[in-house]
Amino acid sequence: MKHMDYFKWIVCILAIALAPMATAQAQDDDLADIENNVINPAHDRLIKFRPLDFGEISLAYEKLRSSKVANELGLSYIYSAYFKSSGFLPEDKRVNGVGIRMSQRHYTSKKRLAPFGFYHGPAFGYRLLIFEENAFGQQDLSPADPNYRFVGRLYQNSLDLSYQFGWQFMLGKHFTLEAGAALGGRVKYARSVGADELLTDNIIGHAVVAETNSAIFLMPLPQLNFSVGYSF
Repeated sequence: MKHMDYFKWIVCILAIALAPMATAQAQDDDLADIENNVINPAHDRLIKFRPLDFGEISLAYEKLRSSKVANELGLSYIYSAYFKSSGFLPEDKRVNGVGIRMSQRHYTSKKRLAPFGFYHGPAFGYRLLIFEENAFGQQDLSPADPNYRFVGRLYQNSLDLSYQFGWQFMLGKHFTLEAGAALGGRVKYARSVGADELLTDNIIGHAVVAETNSAIFLMPLPQLNFSVGYSF
């Protein structure tokens, strides 16, 4: 019986001694849970500009949705697009176009609060391009030329789907710098009345459907992204 009494006393003493440690551990766990769900209040929104996007003027707005996840919406005015050419560089064509980008970012850094550090996530885009008249140069031919024919204005719609990854840095108190890349693909639908083979001869991509007035193209879409921004 004495051994049982001693055992009971030891259990009671251990329980009393370990109680503060268990309470402290629970408080630490609660604090960690709170920290994992806190949105960075000083930098939960960003406005960004991409100075190296050739042929377009691009702005984006990023908003934190949780401590590790953000959504980004980008808008672009597109003034230049490209055709195939016989040379090393593609042929530049004037357009009036708009682009929309939407993406979700998952930040993984344990040392930095989002939206800073490494990120990755899916991205979706849509572009509408309205080419200048006579984009294919048919009107430069004389009506007496056997190759002359009426060709309407070229319109192009495209859908992009890719997966992006990169790093966002903080510069000073509010300015930001971002460098990243994306891998994916683009589907193009091009339409121009009477264009026929001019579509497949000039538009960049692999033609999966080709008709007299329209064609559908597929192409890979590797991208490098660079932006500067302001967080608030």
